[in-house]
Amino acid sequence: MYQYYLRPPPSWAASLRRPYATFDQGHWPNPLHASSPLTDRKSTFLAYASVLTDPATFPEFLANLRALPGTNIKRATHCMYAFRAAGVAHQSDGGEGGSGDRLARLLQLSGSEDVVVVVWRWYGGVKLGSDRWKCISKVAMEALDKGGFRHGPEEQEQRKKKKR
Repeated sequence: MYQYYLRPPPSWAASLRRPYATFDQGHWPNPLHASSPLTDRKSTFLAYASVLTDPATFPEFLANLRALPGTNIKRATHCMYAFRAAGVAHQSDGGEGGSGDRLARLLQLSGSEDVVVVVWRWYGGVKLGSDRWKCISKVAMEALDKGGFRHGPEEQEQRKKKKR
């Protein structure tokens, strides 16, 4: 399933402007849900969310994301992620100190289980300060919402009652 180009592929910025409803998800068995790219002062943020039932398959998931055609994820400056799967929670900052904790907290507060969220940042040369947290959270929540992974307080209470 290789794509051959007669001319060079579009630049990464142009590929980020494409709609993400039709992207090829590669060999990952579960659906991928992508946020819209968010650009703030030359930095671009993009998030992906998917089902992750076994923590041992996370490296395969990340490799699949890096191999997606039409995106230039390999050139991203930061890769932040968090997942909750099979009773295991894990996160990584990817060079953005504290961002992994923020993503893990988002998964915990939304009551998400067996899910992974990955946020990519392409640094644009301008420091965003605390606004970067808003951007990271916004794209992560959008990807989780597209996948239906975030649950309201009422749904969380119902899930707790069912587990008892």
